[in-house]
Amino acid sequence: MITPQKLIVFCVFAFLLSCSTPVKETQDSDYFIRTFNLEDVPAPDTLRGKKLNLTNLINPESILWTGKYLVVGEGKTLDFFLYVVDPTRETLIKAFGKDGFGPGEITTAYQLEKGKSVNEIWVYDHNQKLIALFDLESPDELYQKAFRQPQNMYLATDIRWFSDEVLICRLADGDDKYVLYDTLGNQLTTYGTWSQLIADPSLPPNVVKSIHQGRTSFNPAQKKYVLGGRFRDFIEILDLSSGKIISTRGPEHNIPAFEVDYSAGYPMAQFTDRSLSSYYMDILAGNEFIYALYFGKSADWYYQKGELSKEIFVFDYAGKLVKTYTLDHSLVSIAVDEKSKRFFGISSDKDPNVVIFDYGDW
Repeated sequence: MITPQKLIVFCVFAFLLSCSTPVKETQDSDYFIRTFNLEDVPAPDTLRGKKLNLTNLINPESILWTGKYLVVGEGKTLDFFLYVVDPTRETLIKAFGKDGFGPGEITTAYQLEKGKSVNEIWVYDHNQKLIALFDLESPDELYQKAFRQPQNMYLATDIRWFSDEVLICRLADGDDKYVLYDTLGNQLTTYGTWSQLIADPSLPPNVVKSIHQGRTSFNPAQKKYVLGGRFRDFIEILDLSSGKIISTRGPEHNIPAFEVDYSAGYPMAQFTDRSLSSYYMDILAGNEFIYALYFGKSADWYYQKGELSKEIFVFDYAGKLVKTYTLDHSLVSIAVDEKSKRFFGISSDKDPNVVIFDYGDW
């Protein structure tokens, strides 16, 4: 049933559209949309980074700061996927994470997550449908334990621990956006729908989802789960305490051109612009703020210049952009040490390595 309050919101929204005035904010009971434009982006502070020369790193992709250790995940190159780095001494402490499908082995280290202590990390291996726990201070190269997805949880992707017995994830199919499961694979709660992002009921949900794919991050202490759009410039913040979602759209408000393709036997999104732009390349839910690695340029720029993201956008948990930084090194992923006010990144040049930026007080 439409309440009088919702009817008023709808009428105001329609009036603003008829006047061709951009809507800054809209709201319903569980889904709040906040927008900002290029002119709303604060003037950036410029940061100069120090690139390390860790010769063991060949194809670094992901990075995580645990509060004590800096962990770097590589694409498949040699025998190991994971490296512990001492950023102060600029040295490699150890290599671990044996490559393979055997007991204690993993096949990818793209998604890294903090454990309960600064000595632990979780690694999501989507090929094996498991998340594995590593002890960074153990001499063992293999993981200590792992959770393997049960059959009734097979469509779950991007899995992270919400608590000891509950996991948060997204689904490979369906309209439900964010989902909680218990460790037996029972679906507990869902939050939001993909159709909230494009108001076209004719589009299959998995098509909308693929247009809005991106990196995620979860802060258990804040109970906040965030998603940064890769091909559409949006960030969503799910508050798991209340179930409310803030969807921050901007600064370019670009929905990529696409067609629905059925050649695989089911609907898929096929992007029709070969110079497709990318926006939020990586995202991190910190204790106080959300840190997003912003690109905002097309694939042509990358192929011509060899550069990816050189900007960091900082949002508060109300979805408001509060600070920006410009970097002198382009990055593919970031980590943040909020206590010592340092950014860590993986450079996107021909010789990728760890780059450290001090961002100081603000």
